[in-house]
Amino acid sequence: MLDIIQRLETADPRRGLFLYDDFAGPPEVVPYREFASRVAGAAEHFRARGVAPGTRVVLPFETSSSVIFAFLGLMELGAVPLSVKPYILSTPKGPYRDFLARIRERYGATVILDVPSLAGLELPLERLPLPPSGAKRAGVKLREVAPDELAFVQFSSGSTSFPKGVPITQENLAANLRMIIRHDGRTTEDRVTSWLPLYHDMGLIGGLLTCITVGNDLLLSQPASFLMDPLGWLELISTEKVMGSVIPNFAIDYALKSLKSADADDLKRLDLSRVRSIYLGSEPINIPNLEQFLDILAPCGLRRDVFMPCYGMAETVLMVASVPPRQTVRVITAPNGQPAISVGRPLTEFEVRLRAEDGRLCGEGELGEIELRGGSLAPSYFLDDRPLRGGDGFYATGDLGFQKEGELFITGRINDRIKVNGQSFFSADFEQAVERLPFIRPGRTAVIQVKGRLVVLAEVNHPSALERLEDSRKQVCQSVLETVGVTLSQEDVLFIRYGQLQKTSSGKLQRRAITEAYEQGRIRTVTPMELRADLLQMRAQRLVLGSVMVARQRGRRWMASGRAAIAAGLQRLRS
Repeated sequence: MLDIIQRLETADPRRGLFLYDDFAGPPEVVPYREFASRVAGAAEHFRARGVAPGTRVVLPFETSSSVIFAFLGLMELGAVPLSVKPYILSTPKGPYRDFLARIRERYGATVILDVPSLAGLELPLERLPLPPSGAKRAGVKLREVAPDELAFVQFSSGSTSFPKGVPITQENLAANLRMIIRHDGRTTEDRVTSWLPLYHDMGLIGGLLTCITVGNDLLLSQPASFLMDPLGWLELISTEKVMGSVIPNFAIDYALKSLKSADADDLKRLDLSRVRSIYLGSEPINIPNLEQFLDILAPCGLRRDVFMPCYGMAETVLMVASVPPRQTVRVITAPNGQPAISVGRPLTEFEVRLRAEDGRLCGEGELGEIELRGGSLAPSYFLDDRPLRGGDGFYATGDLGFQKEGELFITGRINDRIKVNGQSFFSADFEQAVERLPFIRPGRTAVIQVKGRLVVLAEVNHPSALERLEDSRKQVCQSVLETVGVTLSQEDVLFIRYGQLQKTSSGKLQRRAITEAYEQGRIRTVTPMELRADLLQMRAQRLVLGSVMVARQRGRRWMASGRAAIAAGLQRLRS
């Protein structure tokens, strides 16, 4: 990575990193030509504070230029950044402190980068100050690194256990970056946007580091900016002539709500005809929602072949398989009778096979656990003597799927498998069926199996769904029956208080923890009065966090309307 940054000193001065606090305001611009001097300046700052090669530094990866150059500066120094989720103000402090304490104990880290979100928080580690803003050392040649040197540690999602540290070597990092860039064929002239958090492999590798490697513009926004203003993301793509992006399926589901209620004039102003490739991964893809998204934005120039469903994991740095650019998404029927979406062919560097429940290798179209070998697969977890791979070099991923005509289809996780009358289904099959209903909050449903019973735990978006409780439960059961073909008991459909469905740092449901909470009686159902209180609290939080962002966004739309009106008036005068 450091040799790539060194070469950027001769990059086009117009190319670089564009950091947005929101989608409306002007960005902070850091030309790629300045990267080497900024990295060297950060490294010198850390060296002066006693950080040495091999020092393990917990790095809460906020989206800012200071933290990005701190990360790269630690790499230049030969220290080991442990990339973790930053503290979010709306979350409890105790669990976050406990998480940091476990990282300290498990991985021997003694210092933590003192990012702004940690202000006022008691920490179990010594604070390491951020480099001064804009710190530079011009004319310094960055060091050469050995291929097997540890670049940083990233963490698995932690959907079934405490997140595991994955050691990312310089060699494996470079290899996976080459795979991604070769696959999408981008050039230095392209522009990419991302709002994914940088502690997550899709955000760090797929968003930031691929762009640095190619030298193409990256328009990087705060994760909260998308949550507050999903249409602003589309407007940024339109106005800044963006070629591509990388997003989780959640983004489609979330943006769809705003698109359905959007003002027609707002959509008319969008020009998405330059979009060529959007990686779509991280979680099961909601196929009906993806189709609706494409239908709504087709008049804006968004082609049906821009989405590239993909498959990857922290253990392989990032990508394992992906649909290529300009190929329409392929949907077929899975062995369990449910629709499944292709994530393309595995990259040539990886060898993929599938193993059935009885231990035999799967044939064409048979459902089994995905096993990987080769490519950029890590040899083991960080500071863990147990091999990641089996005796023949294959890694059992815990993901289930099947292959058809060389393409890979993901159906779910082993731990998410639900068996009904001897037939295999997956939690996502049921959850997507439930979330088709307008009164269910997208991404806020968990379907678990407890002693043979299927239990639906869902958050609703309006008290009226609770006031007609029996009818709402009946609609849930009917949607599941029509979509999945399984009958639920209405008594097992529970509408719950907000915030009880535990998720990983990457937004995946922690199903084991949720099931345990349910079995221990810790999941609370919600009354209409409690829901009104939850909604008021949530709206208040959004008002505080988003008032400036929304005001700026409205101002930009107002100015765009004004400019259009002025242009129309001038045209009439000329004619």
